[in-house]
Amino acid sequence: MNITYDIEADWVLLRSCNFRCAYCAIPPEELGGRITVFGNVAQWSKAFDSTGKSWLLHMTGGEPSAYPGFVDLCEQLARNHYLSVNTNLTTACWEQFRERVDPARVHYINAALHYDERQRKHSLECFVECAHRLAADGFNVLVSAVMTPEVTKIFSDVELLLEPHGLAIIPKVMRGLYAGKLYPDAYTANERCEIRDHLREARSKYTPVIARMSEPPTINVFADERFLERIPDYRGKLCASGSRFVQIEPNGDIIRCGSAERLGNILRNDVRLFSFPRRCNTSYCPYFCEKYTAPPFVPLQNHLGNRLINTVSRFRRRVARDHLF
Repeated sequence: MNITYDIEADWVLLRSCNFRCAYCAIPPEELGGRITVFGNVAQWSKAFDSTGKSWLLHMTGGEPSAYPGFVDLCEQLARNHYLSVNTNLTTACWEQFRERVDPARVHYINAALHYDERQRKHSLECFVECAHRLAADGFNVLVSAVMTPEVTKIFSDVELLLEPHGLAIIPKVMRGLYAGKLYPDAYTANERCEIRDHLREARSKYTPVIARMSEPPTINVFADERFLERIPDYRGKLCASGSRFVQIEPNGDIIRCGSAERLGNILRNDVRLFSFPRRCNTSYCPYFCEKYTAPPFVPLQNHLGNRLINTVSRFRRRVARDHLF
């Protein structure tokens, strides 16, 4: 699978969701909010095509498959762009998705196994069957599970339920507040050890899937050891957010990841991206930050190096207001 794209977007289609996971960062009132459609399939498709760029669109939410006309939208966008999807696989649309969307245009599907919610809804078997069918049809399905202390204890037992279907679970390190504790700091030494062991096993089990992908998934849970001890601080590093990566809000607003810096609206066809990386001044999602930030900037100490830095700085100031797409 060879994907080539100019720009990647973390596209929040909606914030509504039918799950109420205790570790979700979206407020309950937004999870239960009504879905607003700001553009139809033709309008979204034309908007992305009009940029003249190839996009890798990471469709997320909320639960993106609950978006009205989700399969129609994916089918149309996949003709000229690439997709990845973050989903809990609960809606009935996935049968049509399998039939109508080309697997070669879908980099991966992050099938999030939210164990507590699946148990509450008695729907674990439905999840397994849906994930199995998507994988059998050639989609790169990555089954992930947020590693709460409860899930860490039963992880191996849950995997046994998936193994007969050719599926394996990738452990995902929890970030933020859960049961009054802040993670990943609150993980015990034993929990960290178990998560590392499960990650090694997952990388081995997913070797054929990884081999099919031209690059690691942007939401690369295979390398979650990076976040077991702490979440890195990316502020101050040069970052391609705003030039090669953006966040897209449900209404089409283009944002430089977690900042308030708006770069136009895709539906209005007035997107103005930066022409070069800029220093990070906020925090967003460590997966995207890992992919699009550069190593810390270390000034050259020799005279030639300082001249070069000064020249680049003058150039950047001169074109700071120049947004090139």
